[in-house]
Amino acid sequence: MYKNLNREKQRPLLAFIVVSLITLIVQVSMLALLDIFVSGLQVETLRGAIIFVLLFGIADGLILPYFMYFSVRWNPLIFPILVFLFNGILVVLISKFVPGVVVSSVWTAIGVSLALSITGMIVGALLAVDDFEAYERFVVKPLTKRYGISEKSDIPGVMFLEIDGLSQAVFQKALSDNYMPTLKRWLENGGHKMTGWETDLSCQTGGSQPGILHGNNSNIPAFRWYEKDTGRLLTSEKPRDVAEVEKRISDGNGLLVKNGSSRANMYSGDAKENLLTVSTLGSTKRNTMEYFLIYANPYMASKTFALFLSHFIVEVAEGWLQIARNERPRVYRGGFYPFQRATMTGILRELSVFSLVGDMLRGLPSMYATFAGYDEVAHHSGVAKRDAMRVLSGLDKSFEWLERISKNAARPYHFVVLSDHGQSKGATFLQRTGKTLDKVVNGLIDLETYSPPAQDETWLRINALLTDVSRQDTRGGRLVSRAVKNRTEDGEVVLGPKEDLQATKEDNKALVLASGNLGLIYFTSEKERMTLEQISQAFPNLIPGLLKYPEIGFVSLRSEKRGSLVIGAKGIYYLNEDRFEGENPLADFGPNAALHLRREDSFSNAPDLLVNSFYDPLKDEAAAFEELVGSHGGLGGNQSKAILVYPSEFRIEVEPIVGAGSLHRIIKGWVPEK
Repeated sequence: MYKNLNREKQRPLLAFIVVSLITLIVQVSMLALLDIFVSGLQVETLRGAIIFVLLFGIADGLILPYFMYFSVRWNPLIFPILVFLFNGILVVLISKFVPGVVVSSVWTAIGVSLALSITGMIVGALLAVDDFEAYERFVVKPLTKRYGISEKSDIPGVMFLEIDGLSQAVFQKALSDNYMPTLKRWLENGGHKMTGWETDLSCQTGGSQPGILHGNNSNIPAFRWYEKDTGRLLTSEKPRDVAEVEKRISDGNGLLVKNGSSRANMYSGDAKENLLTVSTLGSTKRNTMEYFLIYANPYMASKTFALFLSHFIVEVAEGWLQIARNERPRVYRGGFYPFQRATMTGILRELSVFSLVGDMLRGLPSMYATFAGYDEVAHHSGVAKRDAMRVLSGLDKSFEWLERISKNAARPYHFVVLSDHGQSKGATFLQRTGKTLDKVVNGLIDLETYSPPAQDETWLRINALLTDVSRQDTRGGRLVSRAVKNRTEDGEVVLGPKEDLQATKEDNKALVLASGNLGLIYFTSEKERMTLEQISQAFPNLIPGLLKYPEIGFVSLRSEKRGSLVIGAKGIYYLNEDRFEGENPLADFGPNAALHLRREDSFSNAPDLLVNSFYDPLKDEAAAFEELVGSHGGLGGNQSKAILVYPSEFRIEVEPIVGAGSLHRIIKGWVPEK
């Protein structure tokens, strides 16, 4: 037993030694590289470079904390300058005592110190170094001093941590393969329980979060949809559309209405404080105190930048490795995507964790944060690929930090981890057929089709971040505002593919919208929803032509005579009568498929024709109508099987949990009154 204990103690020490050696090698290499490109630096010997790097690391670690300590007493705009100047002076002084390294000026020294510091942090991020002590010293302690006057409470608060896109199957794999040791410990020690919950048909964040946070996700048929009464295309990727939808569905009594906070969510849950919450951008409910502290803290700025670069490097490497290994299916991972991925898994994760730490230290009764990094990586890498699983590992580490920090919070906290949906895997519809759904429809009807450029939630969240920052009356905010001036519409930053608004508004088109493996077809010339009889008369080849594709599982629409129908290649399901003829087209889509389709069919903005891809339960594959190998949005597979990990002392009265509204009613009872 004692030998095992000694081994456990030796492992952290061994890991520290290995990481330190790797960091030393990389920083010495960086110093040699700077010697080539920086005229004011001369590195004459390897021995001198090694001693220089070692002394810089030791001195920086011993002295810099005292500068950080005074950060709460200095003007935040002046303090970073003083720290950079201090590091520059430190580099100059060290060079005076180390033969073989010459630094000619303070400005050169500042550049060298920044390069070495950031290089060290990147290595730490790539190797997943646990720098909790540094985080506690440079972030938690200053925040504790700032909020030290918070009134203590014995009433436990609740922190909701949403992992966007995590299915039950992938979560179980993450536990068994030890990617998430923190959650595994919570479950194994009896402190938490795990259950699943089934999403509504539109299993995507824009459809699930209104239900989870507000208890109402009616008339949200997909990620984007068309409303015939107004002739408008509404989409979950536009903040003003999300804000309008929240006004429609909120009754003012959301999950977070009792002095809660919303962090990096799409919807607010009626929280009083919101940061990076899409539905509240520009409203009086915004709250940006965290930005002030983040960018006034050199440690957080350096850490976040290092994480961004490390995640960028990882994405580029993983993308090339996927090609080298000839993994199939796969999608394009070049262009701007590595920047998107690094923003989601690096910057936004850190912003969310930082804000939650502040919320805990202030003693807020409830908070809800969305971590969208796994969803983004799983879309492009695959739902259970090593690349995506490592994102879960990083989140698990963040949750452990939050757990540790909660010990010093203004009140005890319960942690609830949940997902808003899962993902289903498989080659895309285009990869299988050589055509997009838009092109298929275009070839079957004598009518021009239009399909807006596909976007996922990544651009939405990046635009929300830039919009929130650009609206701050600070030097950084004004700088960002000028940088995005040409891509700002009505005060909102709009990056990513642009939609042809005129094409959307023109009449007499077939508007084809994709939401994962769910397709929506609207005929814009008709002011009312078209029926089976009308579609068959106007476009006789459309429905038979669609069902000739084995990659399409079924189409759903309304009949004048028989009500709501689901039509497959070999059978028809009569939703109003709850029976089918021929082969059941819903056989592979779960026991509640008819329930979900009836609800979707009742929406006033339901499409003229709803198309769902096939699902193969043996191969566990669906076919997205977007170019994503991990997808969600319709029926079929793990995309509708979300998770809920909750404290054992909490109770769930009704199971199974079906629908986001049902989940809301359960977790709303867990939120304290104050």
